[in-house]
Amino acid sequence: MSEQSRLSYLFQEASKLKMQERHSQAFDLLRHCQAIDNEAPEVLYELALYELYFRQDSVALGLLRRAIAFDPLNTFYKEALATYYLNRNQAEPALPYLEDIVALRPTRSDILAQLTRIYTSLNRPSDAIRALDRIEVLEGKMPSVSYQKFALYKQMGQEEKGFSELESLCQEYPHEMSYRLAIADQLLAADREEEALKVYDEVRRTEPENAGLHLSMLQYYRHTGNDSLFAVVRDSLLFAPKSDSEVRVALMRDLIATEVHDDSLGRHHIVETFDSLDQNFGRDLDLLQLRAAYLATYDKGNDSDFVAVMDRVIELEPANTQAVFYLIQYYGQHQQYKKLEDICRRALLTHPEELPCHFYLGVALYQQDKKSDAMKAFEDGLLQKTDESQPTMVADLYSILGDLYHEIGREDDAFEAYDSCLVYQDDNVGCLNNYAYYLSQLKRNLDKAEEMSYRSIRLEPGNKTFIDTYAWILFIKGRYTEAEHYINRVCPPDSSDAALLADPNISGVVLEHAGDIASMNGNTELALRFWTLAQKAGGNGLTPLLPKKIRLRKYVE
Repeated sequence: MSEQSRLSYLFQEASKLKMQERHSQAFDLLRHCQAIDNEAPEVLYELALYELYFRQDSVALGLLRRAIAFDPLNTFYKEALATYYLNRNQAEPALPYLEDIVALRPTRSDILAQLTRIYTSLNRPSDAIRALDRIEVLEGKMPSVSYQKFALYKQMGQEEKGFSELESLCQEYPHEMSYRLAIADQLLAADREEEALKVYDEVRRTEPENAGLHLSMLQYYRHTGNDSLFAVVRDSLLFAPKSDSEVRVALMRDLIATEVHDDSLGRHHIVETFDSLDQNFGRDLDLLQLRAAYLATYDKGNDSDFVAVMDRVIELEPANTQAVFYLIQYYGQHQQYKKLEDICRRALLTHPEELPCHFYLGVALYQQDKKSDAMKAFEDGLLQKTDESQPTMVADLYSILGDLYHEIGREDDAFEAYDSCLVYQDDNVGCLNNYAYYLSQLKRNLDKAEEMSYRSIRLEPGNKTFIDTYAWILFIKGRYTEAEHYINRVCPPDSSDAALLADPNISGVVLEHAGDIASMNGNTELALRFWTLAQKAGGNGLTPLLPKKIRLRKYVE
């Protein structure tokens, strides 16, 4: 077999391996091909692609340049090198390769478009116009190309040539009035008001109800200082039944932009206009969303109005997830649990796959003491989880479900839920702490409980609840001196009784733990003090043995 035949065979095999995504073997075969013929451009090109993947950029560039040198008519190689530079925002080195490509492949309008952008960025408007001319030859007259050429001619100070481009576009599409309006708008921007007005009148004679014409005339009145006529025409368009929603939104955007930074009268006028529009076009979703955006941007303290608008947005468009999640967040933060329940139930009718809706529904139900319903909400949410679900949300669902199972005495189910939570998020601190504490209460798997509790205080070293859990687990394991070290960080012995009772992070249970630990370390007076404070603090979780501890002046179990 000749060297050339061997090269051809090995290259084909390498290509097959690459298609099978067996890249290591493909790369090795390509290196063998290079050893056979170090000037084979197809081999150099494929090796260059692998070197780019390996981030060996200088090696890859050398290979690509050599491939181009050995096969200068191959546009794939040149395009790969140009793309490398463009991806790194290096337009100038890419330019000669792109120019070569369109010289070899004159019909590549996509490359001509790239050249246009590069020439424009390099302040070479004449070259950009020539590239656009070639695109027009290939694809015909197009508004986007004509507008680009107009801007480039204007940049060059050749305004009349620019207007000629727009006139040519109008001749190509004589029935499309938007192009004539574009000419008039540009004339107006150039302070050529009389010429602009003639074109506007021409459009009016052809299409008197053209919405674009009305908007352009508004700009004409503003440009010429006719503020009173501007206001009259704007209001007539805003409230005209025939006006499109798009027109109303555009006009309101303009009103907001021009008046929002004025004194309070300007903002009052904006709100008043929104109110009036609402009476006439209350089901215009775009207007409602614009009003919501206005409130969120310029009236951030007006929560009640914003919530009212969001409620109406959802009524008109139940699937509007942005509005739904805003209201979920708002009602949750403001502890309006009945409304939170309602919005979550409505959201789940259209978005049953949204785990946050199940989660917050469960929270809302729990806060209303509907614990069995809350449990079902979390269980239903977990039925919706997929491989694409956000792991932290799945973990939170499992974690709080575990808390609920524990609350009703289903300990094994609770621990199974906690284990599932930690599979999805191994640093879920709430789960780590609760799981550890409940194991310690049952004196089960204490080593596992200690490890989880220690991780929780490493993650949140200032959390007194977590530190108390760790101290209590050490106590249960008989490591009283270590337990004292940690509980003293929660209930410092030198703190006043009033300070300990006033601390929201120190419950009656924590104070009882502190007393138990002090007692087993031989500090009876401190133990009595903490136990007495625990009685005063009260709350759930205190043991029935607390009065006996105080009476006997020692720890009992």
